[in-house]
Amino acid sequence: MIAKPRFGKDRTFFYLVRNAIGTFSLRAVGIGLSFTAQAITARFMGSDNYGLFVYALAFTPILSWLAQLGMVQTSIRYVAIYNSQEDWGAIRGFMAFATRSTLGACLVVGSAAAMIGWLLKDTMDDLHRYVFILAFLHVPFMSLSELRVGVLRGLLKISFAELPENLVRPLLLIILLSAIYFGFHDFVDPVTAMLISLAVAMTNFLLGSAWLRQSLPGGVSGSLPSYRKKEWLTMAVPMFVVVGIQLLISQLDILLIGSMVGTREAGSYAVAARVADFAAFGLVVASSVTAPLIAAHWNNRLIPDLRRLLKITTIGNALFVLTAASFIAGTGKYILGIFGASFVDAYPLLIMLLAGKSLYALTGLGTILLTMTGHQKEATWLMGGGLAVQLPLELYLIGEHGAMGAAIASAIAVAGINLSALVIVKTRLKLSLIG
Repeated sequence: MIAKPRFGKDRTFFYLVRNAIGTFSLRAVGIGLSFTAQAITARFMGSDNYGLFVYALAFTPILSWLAQLGMVQTSIRYVAIYNSQEDWGAIRGFMAFATRSTLGACLVVGSAAAMIGWLLKDTMDDLHRYVFILAFLHVPFMSLSELRVGVLRGLLKISFAELPENLVRPLLLIILLSAIYFGFHDFVDPVTAMLISLAVAMTNFLLGSAWLRQSLPGGVSGSLPSYRKKEWLTMAVPMFVVVGIQLLISQLDILLIGSMVGTREAGSYAVAARVADFAAFGLVVASSVTAPLIAAHWNNRLIPDLRRLLKITTIGNALFVLTAASFIAGTGKYILGIFGASFVDAYPLLIMLLAGKSLYALTGLGTILLTMTGHQKEATWLMGGGLAVQLPLELYLIGEHGAMGAAIASAIAVAGINLSALVIVKTRLKLSLIG
């Protein structure tokens, strides 16, 4: 489907409902499969091995961010605009430029990681070294897969963009891990689990690339590429900073817990955070559906349609957050028990994380509005300020209260960022989340 220059009242509502239902259904199935895959992984590996596995993988999103150079978020905005204008040459040019930039950055990041690993070779045993090497090999496949998702979201192929990550990846993990565990009747070691994860990442990338080629509008392949590098880099550079800070904020707690307390505690924290993430599921779906529309509406100055879009999205997201948070709080111990009896003790931690995730979900649309309307510099300053608060706060609170301190610090930082973003949206953009 090609985006039209304008969505009327009925058309906007129809688009939101149709794509929200499709994306919600796909993501709901994906969350169920991913939850099952993570529970199986934790049970088949044991808490100590699982902690090392999660701790090593926590570094890969940061390396992937370095390789993406801000192109994923840039693709959502500009592909959406070019698609609404049927500017096929610009889409083709952007895809070529973004792919080459990401591949080049992957080579640089990979070389730097290899050099650091060689310098630190005497500080870790063989098991840790092999696990981290395999974790870092995920980076090029993750980076290019996320770029593909960004382009598809810009084309308004929301559900199609989510298919490999939400269905293929967890299904393959479940099948391969189960085969290893039941075939050898023993715990899955971290190296084997990481090899399986890498094979799944490669498969996910290949399938996603094939689906992207089939999803491109017919005019793209026959058009001469149009390059607007200065325009793209104007957004990509600040978005690179914004996404990097977001990743540090989201991964900082696990990395610090693993370093200061231990990988076992990092594994328990990761499980509790995974369960609490479901409270923000509504915002994830909403941002997937609405982000390209926000960019197109703002670019075409369709402010009444944009206000209507925000109102519908905010009300639906708030209803979901309240329902999901109540359910998780009531059944949290049973959910944690699925991962193993040792994880039930993380229930108080789950409640704290749930409060933080709920607050994030209710206020998180502000930063999306800033980045999709060309105000990424303001978002950059907000994220930087949040990280400047979170890092020393986490160092202090983890030292005093362990993993619970990390959850408290994370909630404080995210609340400060998102509430500040809403103030800027109100004063600069003259918009609010309720229209």
